[in-house]
Amino acid sequence: MSRRFVALLFLLGIALVAAGCGSDGDDTSPTSTPATPAATGSETPGTPFPRSDISKRGEDVEKVADTVLQEVTWADGTTYDETIAALMLRSDDRPGAAHGRRVVASWLEDDHWLVTIYIHIEDRSTDPPTVIDLIGELYYDESDKTFEPANGRGSFAFTGRDPCASDKPNPDLCPLDKEITS
Repeated sequence: MSRRFVALLFLLGIALVAAGCGSDGDDTSPTSTPATPAATGSETPGTPFPRSDISKRGEDVEKVADTVLQEVTWADGTTYDETIAALMLRSDDRPGAAHGRRVVASWLEDDHWLVTIYIHIEDRSTDPPTVIDLIGELYYDESDKTFEPANGRGSFAFTGRDPCASDKPNPDLCPLDKEITS
C-alpha cells in the first residue's frame, strides 16, 4: 500500500509541474514562436523591423570608408597607401595616435553619399589631457567607388596641403574641422 501511495504522489507531482509549465494564462504554448521576424544574416537578431535598401547601402559605404586604402601623394612628394582615417591622423601630424572613430554615411541622391569620419584623440601627455577632434568629410560615388574631399580635413588628408595655410583660404575648406555640435 505504501508503494502505491508513493507512486501516486510522484505522478501527482509530475502532473502539477507539467500543468504549471504548460500554460501561464495567455493561451501560448511553450513551443510557440516569437512574434518578431527571424533575423537574416544581414540583420541584427531581435531587430523588429527590416532595414531599408538605403540603410543597408549606407552601412556598406561606412565599411568601405573605414577600411579602404587610398594611395595619396602629398605636397612633399611622399606617397602614402593608408586608410582615410590614417591619412587624417597624418594630416594632424599624429600618425600613430591612439584614437576612437566613427564613420557615418548620409545619402545625398542616386549613388552619391556624404561620408563623415569623426576621430577623437585624448593626448594624456598633458595635464589636463588635450582633446582633439578631427572631422573629415568626403563625397563618395557608389558607382565609381571614388572619394572626393568635401571639407578642409578631407582635403588635407588627400593632398598633404593645409588648405587654410594660403593667403586667401577657401571658406568652404576652412577651418579644417567643423565643430561637433550636440
